Parts: sequence; structure tokens; C-alpha cells
Amino acid sequence: MFRLWSEAVQAKRQSVSAARSEFKWRRSYSWLLLLMPFIGTAVYLSYQDTLLPIKTIQLSGTFRYINQQEVESAVQPAIGEGFFSLDINRVQQTLGDKPWVESISIRRIWPDRLDIAIVEKRPVARWDDTHLLSDKAVVYRARTKAFAELPLVYTAGNNPRQMLDLYYRLAGRFAELNETLVAVRKDSRGALDMQLANGLKIKVGRSDIERKIARFMVIYRAHILPRQADIQALDLRYSNGFAVAWKEEVLQSRDETSLWRNNNV
Repeated sequence: MFRLWSEAVQAKRQSVSAARSEFKWRRSYSWLLLLMPFIGTAVYLSYQDTLLPIKTIQLSGTFRYINQQEVESAVQPAIGEGFFSLDINRVQQTLGDKPWVESISIRRIWPDRLDIAIVEKRPVARWDDTHLLSDKAVVYRARTKAFAELPLVYTAGNNPRQMLDLYYRLAGRFAELNETLVAVRKDSRGALDMQLANGLKIKVGRSDIERKIARFMVIYRAHILPRQADIQALDLRYSNGFAVAWKEEVLQSRDETSLWRNNNV
């Protein structure tokens, strides 16, 4: 008798548990059914090109070199496109192709506005006659004639960052001598040439660059500075000294025997 009563209680509990599970499932399913129209409507509307058309595009950024009218023309086609259907990646790529653009941030602002923030590149050196070098070591096309005051930093290799770091390091060393480094070049063989603001050209070569520069720093004040106006170029590629190339007018106006013999010190 007790066994029959226990089995009946257990069966009743299982029935109640199943009913609760079914109720929970039906309740969740009901919520899903209620949400489906809204989800479907949102998906449908997101593909409508004319829904909530973009009416305003706000550009922000400090434009020193970027042509603002050119940027406005590039984003003009976005006016009238749908708030949801607008291809942000396409707009970003269109602006990113502009040589002076460093980075772009684009946001949709409900219900009809597009905010575009642009950061432009900051040039720190000329790369060649048609390219500049940014502070991020990015080489980009530009009218370099307007940047004649910038130093020339160039390498025939493919590492502008390494070359820019070398320029900063060498410029700091020359600043200790109150001299300004205006050009640093490396050819395809890795040979380094430099030029100072006073016109002095310096050949360093491919090897032992730091050692040669350190030696130059030691001899500069005693041997170079007193006759700087007479010297056209220096060649530091010698292991135990340097060669001097005198200006032509100096050689013509003075007795060559009074100059450093053999042009090698």
C-alpha cells in the first residue's frame, strides 16, 4: 500500500515538473514570436537605401596641408544615402587614398548625420623630389618644393623608419657641435653621405658608422672648424684618418703647400 502511494506521488511530481518545463518553453517561444516582427522589420529597413537619408556630414580635424574642398567632394556622394545602408568602409577607403590622410574615424549620428574625423600626416623630412617622410616614417607623395626647409632623409633600401631614427640620432650629435644636419642619404650599397647646413659634405661609407662619427666629433673643433669655410667635403671612409676636399677657389688663391699635405689627415 505504501509502495503504491509513493509511486503515485513520484508520478505526480514528474507530471508537475514536465508541465513547468513546457510552460517555460512556451513562454520563451512566445517572446520570440513577439520579437520576430521587429527583428524582421529592422533587417528589412537596414537594406533600404533611402531610409533615413544622410543629410549632414560634419568634418573635423586641423587641416594644414589637406585640401578641404577635395575632401568635401569625396564625401559628397554619401549625402542622401540611407543611414543604415551607407557603406562606411567605402567612404573610409575613398578618404584613405588621399596622400595627406594619416587616419580616419567615421561615426553615424542618429538619425541623419555622419561625423568624419581626419588626422593628417605630419611631415618631418623630404624623401626625394616628389615624396615626403612623415613622423610615423611613412613615405607619401607631395609637392616637396614647399618644404625646402625640411632635411633630406633618404635610403635606397626599404626601411624608412630605420633611416629616420638614424637621422634623429646623428642630428643630435651634430647639435652638440652647434651644427645642423640637413641631409642624410644611403645608397643601394648602404653607403652613408651627409651634409651640414653650412654646405659641408661628409662621406661616411658603409661600415663602422658610429665609430667614424665619434672620431669626427673629436677632431671637429681642433681641425675642421678653424678651416671650415675652405673645405668642400670630408671623407671619413679611412680607417685611421680622413681626407679633405678643398674648395676650388681656395686651391687657386693659395699655395697648395700651405694646405694639409696629401689632403689626408
